[in-house]
Amino acid sequence: MITRKNLNDRQRRLLGLLTTSFERQPTLNKTTGVVFYHQLRADVVAAGATDGDFECLTEHLIGLIVEHTGSLLTSDAKKAQLDLISSHFAFRDFGVRVAASVLVAVDFADPPTTH
Repeated sequence: MITRKNLNDRQRRLLGLLTTSFERQPTLNKTTGVVFYHQLRADVVAAGATDGDFECLTEHLIGLIVEHTGSLLTSDAKKAQLDLISSHFAFRDFGVRVAASVLVAVDFADPPTTH
């Protein structure tokens, strides 16, 4: 899991940008989520995110969906948002473990192999 002491200044700044963008977003649904996650990825890349930052950024974004949307999103709506994060932000598959509405772990699939 993400701990602030393991982050450098750039990563802290990127997480701040991601969090602020998420908090300003009206309620997400499948349609607005597609646009939001695509734009969010473009914004964090423009702010200096590298491929190596996306596990940390994705984990944080998943935590925001799982832990901070509360009753705003149903379980199915949260799953839909996680699917959108995978396909429009992280560009990777992942599994999520949650206990008592708290994100316990994110398990990322191996990144695609390029030849």
